[in-house]
Amino acid sequence: MVAETPHVRRNQMTRGELADGAASGQVSAGLHRQSGGDHTVSVPAGVELRVAAPQPMALLLDQFDRTLLVPTLDRLGCTHFDRPEAELLGEAQPLNNFELIFIGAARVSDDEGIHTLREVLALNPSATIILLCRKELMTPPLLVAAMQAGVSDVADCRDAIALSTSIERVLRKADTRAERVLAIGAHPDDVEIGCGGTLLDHRRRGDLVSVLTLSRGAVGGDQSERILESTATAVSMGAQLFLADLPDTCVDPGVETIRTIEEIVRMVDPTVIYVHSKNDNHQDHRAVHIAAMSATRGVPQVFAFQSPSATNDFAPTRFVAIDEVIVRKVEVLGIFESQRHRSYLEPEMVIASARYWARNLAPRARYAEPFEILRSMTRTPTQPPTSSTSSLKPAPVVNIHRLGVEA
Repeated sequence: MVAETPHVRRNQMTRGELADGAASGQVSAGLHRQSGGDHTVSVPAGVELRVAAPQPMALLLDQFDRTLLVPTLDRLGCTHFDRPEAELLGEAQPLNNFELIFIGAARVSDDEGIHTLREVLALNPSATIILLCRKELMTPPLLVAAMQAGVSDVADCRDAIALSTSIERVLRKADTRAERVLAIGAHPDDVEIGCGGTLLDHRRRGDLVSVLTLSRGAVGGDQSERILESTATAVSMGAQLFLADLPDTCVDPGVETIRTIEEIVRMVDPTVIYVHSKNDNHQDHRAVHIAAMSATRGVPQVFAFQSPSATNDFAPTRFVAIDEVIVRKVEVLGIFESQRHRSYLEPEMVIASARYWARNLAPRARYAEPFEILRSMTRTPTQPPTSSTSSLKPAPVVNIHRLGVEA
């Protein structure tokens, strides 16, 4: 019996497109969009912030008054994506960082409109749907239909304060619930091969993803070309990319590598880290693993991914389903055009590997990525205390001896 595989295609981006996209920080699987982040953070010496963290994004699905909405989104640092519905699903597929979906009143009363809305929401289940309409149209039947369609909030498109409040609430909530993920690899394409599907799934769920690549892959091909490919890949995945310049094939697990990783960990403050396994034939991969284990002592969750050079001692006990993003992973790996001769980058090999590891999740998943658990602890809540608890006074201490009670 032949296992069914999804239809995939190799990304056919030209070298010129890669260069243009990497330079502008916009090209992403054929889709142009902005990428932004906090450029005030000091990047450690020897490391380049190649791609900044993308700004949150809003999808505008329907025709409604945008006079106040667009300036409000701009002021809050939120980009927007506005396309006719006929083009929306195809072009929204690579947009893995949208937090908001704005719709008009007509959509919630139309079965076909609700179906399209659910298809869009499936691309990013953590996104929040906001219904925009005039206040006088907010009738009980409309609000009930909106709730049934999955709408989380309703705002008057002519009320700047209401719009700003709704958007700020969603962005704060997204920041609070999001994991901060850091994937560490020795060379360009290491992270994408080992845990690319998992990173795409993190982005799909609204998590913040950063990638640290410690060398520029000079031994494995043209260095400038590999840098451009890594840059375009990070933009495509919606990830922040840090690029160091340690010597390829000679990465040392000592102080320099440890300090480089420590500085990035301090900047990103990750809650989850993915790194090479120690069970690997490549000396750079083993060195990065050793250095990372020293540099990430305070991170609660650390997992090791499988590389093509992993040994038979690689023993995963955690498996992440990537059914929703397997096609995207193959497309992302296709951006590494200079490495297309590598058999492990062939779409059939990528899919076969994911099918093999998914046997550990059957029948719940058909495609999966494997990980060794290096550390897994419950994260300490970081939310500030609420007013109801912060105002509480400590209980008085009673001297039981003064009460005549024996201890």
